[in-house]
Amino acid sequence: MDASDETIITLYNIILDPAAWPTGPNPWKARPQTYLIPYRTIWVPLSEVGATRNFLGLPAVRKHQDGSPFPTLPIVRVPYVLHRGDEKGDALLGDSFDIAVHLSKYMDLKLFPGEEGGPVAMHRAFNSFVDQLFSQYGVPLAGFYMPLDPRTAESNKAVILQRFPEKEDGTARKWEDFEVPPGSALRAKMLAEFEGALDEKLAPCFPGSGGDRLDDGFMRGCLPEWEELRDKWSGGRLGRLLDGFKEKVDRREGVVPARH
Repeated sequence: MDASDETIITLYNIILDPAAWPTGPNPWKARPQTYLIPYRTIWVPLSEVGATRNFLGLPAVRKHQDGSPFPTLPIVRVPYVLHRGDEKGDALLGDSFDIAVHLSKYMDLKLFPGEEGGPVAMHRAFNSFVDQLFSQYGVPLAGFYMPLDPRTAESNKAVILQRFPEKEDGTARKWEDFEVPPGSALRAKMLAEFEGALDEKLAPCFPGSGGDRLDDGFMRGCLPEWEELRDKWSGGRLGRLLDGFKEKVDRREGVVPARH
């Protein structure tokens, strides 16, 4: 390890299409948490996420609906000299919410009002609810349109198909089967339900939370209708909120999406 690395946080991030939207939706949550701190990024192809977690000794923290492990990023390594945590050695964190809690506690970022006890517990519960909501609507509506890195697109698709190999009727799934076509009655229905759930369940809660940043990654990065809907959903609140996050992303690495 280079001596300079001993004082720099390392963020393991999924790389998508650098010309469109460079980072996976879930790791995007961690970037605004680290923009005030010197850090470097290790870019990981989607197809190598599982191998990366295994190499680092971090089991998956999320599960598919059938209970099988769902390896994802971000991962953050915080050098011990920076955090001076309860245990010696670097801190290796593999969940975006745990990253936020750790940085808030040990690096004085004050990410949670009140810091201890209730506020953190409420944010954790809220974060779990956001994951459920986006698994139900965000992934089906936006996943097919995720701008994959052209250099690794086919291997990335193969990994996703391995996770979901069969359709509901038991036949083999093809990549095109993930699409909910724009203009279809099913997509219109799902978008309306998604908007209602966001407005009813999320709009009143914790502005600026990790959940909002997950909105950011899915909405601006992957949802084809975002430009049309950004000023309509929740009276334009989501559009204004997510625009604000563009200013809280480290620009030293060129991680400024060309597609907004």
